Amino acid sequence: MKRKSASRPTFFANVSAMAGGRVLSIVAQILILPIIARYLTTSEFGAVALAMGIVVLAQLLSDGGLGKSLVRRPDYVAEEWDSVFWLLAGIGTLLSAVLFMTAPLWEALFAMPGLTELIRVLSIIPMIQSLSAVFNAALERDDRFVLLGGLRIVSVILSLGAAIGLATNGFGAWSLVMQQIVLFTTLTIGAVIASPFRPRLRLRPKWLRGHLRFARDTVGTSLVFTLQRQAPIMMLGFVLGAGPLGLYSMALRLLRLPELGLAGPASQVVFVRMARRSSDPAGIGALYLAALRLLALVIVPGMFCLAGFAPELIPLLLTDRWGNVALIFALAAPAFAIESTTSMAGMAFLAAGQTTLRLRMATERAILQIATIAISVPFGINALAFALSLFAIIYTPRLWWYAGRIAPFSRKKALGAIAWPVLSGIFIWLILAMLVSSLENQTAVFLFVLAIGMAVIGWVLAALPQLSELRGAIALFRKDEGTVAQVKDST
Repeated sequence: MKRKSASRPTFFANVSAMAGGRVLSIVAQILILPIIARYLTTSEFGAVALAMGIVVLAQLLSDGGLGKSLVRRPDYVAEEWDSVFWLLAGIGTLLSAVLFMTAPLWEALFAMPGLTELIRVLSIIPMIQSLSAVFNAALERDDRFVLLGGLRIVSVILSLGAAIGLATNGFGAWSLVMQQIVLFTTLTIGAVIASPFRPRLRLRPKWLRGHLRFARDTVGTSLVFTLQRQAPIMMLGFVLGAGPLGLYSMALRLLRLPELGLAGPASQVVFVRMARRSSDPAGIGALYLAALRLLALVIVPGMFCLAGFAPELIPLLLTDRWGNVALIFALAAPAFAIESTTSMAGMAFLAAGQTTLRLRMATERAILQIATIAISVPFGINALAFALSLFAIIYTPRLWWYAGRIAPFSRKKALGAIAWPVLSGIFIWLILAMLVSSLENQTAVFLFVLAIGMAVIGWVLAALPQLSELRGAIALFRKDEGTVAQVKDST
């Protein structure tokens, strides 16, 4: 697998490409939600959300963290990459088979007719994802994030086209199922075609040993985080049924926009930079603080703005049947904004090789959050949404304590990086609360334009008190480009 020495995209070009691909895909999803929502019931949404929640538990094992482990390697060894590929291919196939065979048990557990067929069709996803892991790792290692962003755009467009076509022709829940299958299949085919990696039939255990500890802790951490994330879905489905779960699932599609559109793509790019500083804890901490500051500026005011507009915007876009989604979104928005903003801490643990400590932190957090969810679910969806936000606020200092142990950074500066965007967001939300009565009977276009305008005001108010710090964060990533390029050229 040879890498070209041609000029490489800068950090911000890579993030822009990845985020641009995600943002465009998110915009496309937002545009089709009003269509899908008119053809599917809340119960159908809930059934697919539950099926995907079960499949996700297998998905996280399909990579095993081995893709990230390969990216961390300073040198490329063909036998090593081939061995990891075939190991993952076997794991993915096994996971898909287990899902297919256990599908009836899940239907019996949740007493939800039709769940077996949904899980069996979706069970192919872990195998597809495991086959693409090494190809994606090769593209990430070569800094080909622009290409990865383009692949995501194409995949999302095709998958959403399939969803619309099937939904409008009466296929109900199957339109969402096929959306997922088309998405992962297209991403895999694109990665295989674009990647320089070509596997040969060889599996050498000696090349796997160096990855086992990393994979063990990474899989354990991913399993814990996934259980934490899927706990609301599982508990809602078990306690309240498919209808309320459908409302939460729709709110979740909107709540995850910051993670999917910005935090997720940025973490892929930032991880490569952090990994190059694996022997420099202070350098990793500086990169984390810079990423935290930039993400908080973009995400937090925007989420507060959306929360303020939700009561008017969501019923207008999705019909009154989905009106209750607005309150769920507003109550849970702080949780998802904080988690997206602080999520880069996970990349710091991985880059420093402190996967065991990350697993410990993740386990502690999951136990506490699942307990919080279990207590709040019997009181309904709104209580659950509020509990999630309250937990995220309370646990953030503890997260920083863990991260500071492996990558020293100023927690006072970290708090300041979040405080200004939060204050700005609250100010915008209060203005919207006073304007809410005058927003009745407005068109979707007017509300969108007004939302963008208010978000811009929020971003400006959040940026002004910390202009010098923001310039420093941007300068740090630009300065890091030279180091990354030198290291890559030397390999």
